[in-house]
Amino acid sequence: MDFRSRAIGRIPKLSRITRPEDLDEIEFVDGLAEVEVPVELLETVPLKHAERLNSPRLDRVVQSIRSEGYSSLEPIVCRVGALGNWVVIDGGHRITAAKRVSQEFFTNLFGGKVGDLTFILFQTPMSYSKLRPKIDIESDGPDRDHRVKQPSRKKRKRLKRKK
Repeated sequence: MDFRSRAIGRIPKLSRITRPEDLDEIEFVDGLAEVEVPVELLETVPLKHAERLNSPRLDRVVQSIRSEGYSSLEPIVCRVGALGNWVVIDGGHRITAAKRVSQEFFTNLFGGKVGDLTFILFQTPMSYSKLRPKIDIESDGPDRDHRVKQPSRKKRKRLKRKK
């Protein structure tokens, strides 16, 4: 049985960041992107709301990474914000714990406990990205193509008056 005909939309390919310039070349498919970032380049990613304060939950995540290593099976979910920042929706404790453990000398003496972090990025109509111009997305349903929404007649008149 061919399941491709039942798929809703396309699956984004994995983009691997190897240098800071690669952040501008992330490909979004239907407003989604999967990005893999090495822990060494995590400081160059424009994250917002990623840092977590000390808490019992953060201590448990740090201890888990120390003993078992970081697993990127559950990706960190972010949305692209209005200024181009990646706003963390789910995974802030994992980011903070991964940063801390990657900087510990004795924990990483015989091999790094943290390698790559996987992010799922999604764009909304309010998102700004250097990758493509800001557009309004209009959709008729999950399996319809997205198209650019034209401004209303009143809005076009106001824009003409401003010029």
